Amino acid sequence: MKESWLTPEEIQYRRQRKEKMIYLLLPVSAIIIGAAIALLTQMTY
Repeated sequence: MKESWLTPEEIQYRRQRKEKMIYLLLPVSAIIIGAAIALLTQMTY
């Protein structure tokens, strides 16, 4: 059975893990968006 409540330590750990994921996703998404824009601008010329 899954516990519905979490200890403060678990909540803190999950929050930190989520923040790390966001910090990793920001540069990755920026690179993908940048590559997509570069491809689109090259196609138009």
